[in-house]
Amino acid sequence: MLLDTQANDALAAVDRALAEKPHKEGHTFSAAAQSLCVVRDSLSAREKDDPLRRHWLGHINAVISVILAGHFPLGSVPWDEIAKARDWLADFAAAVSATPSRKG
Repeated sequence: MLLDTQANDALAAVDRALAEKPHKEGHTFSAAAQSLCVVRDSLSAREKDDPLRRHWLGHINAVISVILAGHFPLGSVPWDEIAKARDWLADFAAAVSATPSRKG
């Protein structure tokens, strides 16, 4: 699967979590976390000399952390932080879609 497709699938999963706003531990958060991990694994497998690889890996790992904080919150679900993480993911998805060399 192409990285841009994986990124857009992950973005859709995070969007579903934001739309449904489950209290915690719901399938929606699990699906988002799984999709994000697919993206992270694809980035990790890329050429080590890719200059944007480390930058984007940091962003994706941050988004995963925020999604997990919503999945297993210590208090209320941090919806504002999840919305910000969604925007980071959208930036990544747009960048990957716009750069043909990053698609495969």
